[in-house]
Amino acid sequence: MSAYFAFNRYCETLILPLANLWARIYIGLIFFRSGQAKLSDFEETIDLFTDDWALPFLPAQPAAYLATAGELILPVLLFVGLFTRLGALGLLVMTVIIQVYVLPFDTHYLWMIILALLIGLGGGKLSLDYLLFKSK
Repeated sequence: MSAYFAFNRYCETLILPLANLWARIYIGLIFFRSGQAKLSDFEETIDLFTDDWALPFLPAQPAAYLATAGELILPVLLFVGLFTRLGALGLLVMTVIIQVYVLPFDTHYLWMIILALLIGLGGGKLSLDYLLFKSK
């Protein structure tokens, strides 16, 4: 039984913080790269939000600005683990909107699972959240 408890301790002290960091970087890169692509040709981005990605509750131009800003700012919070839960929540909301109103892909459910876990776990021990606030 002591081997089992030692393995649990190993997972909690080494595996979980690394997996958390990996998840933050993985999901953050997806959104950050998308934000960079939107920013590289912003007129095209506004056109896409006007024609292909039109949202029923927000005009195209504000939607384009909000999506681009969210995709560039929120991932940075995840990368460094600062206000991780808020950053993950913002990206989760974006993912749900993408899934429901823009492009329904099965991949989005994986993103939602990762983001929900980050909301639940926080930034972990390898984050500024932990360093500054001593919280997960």
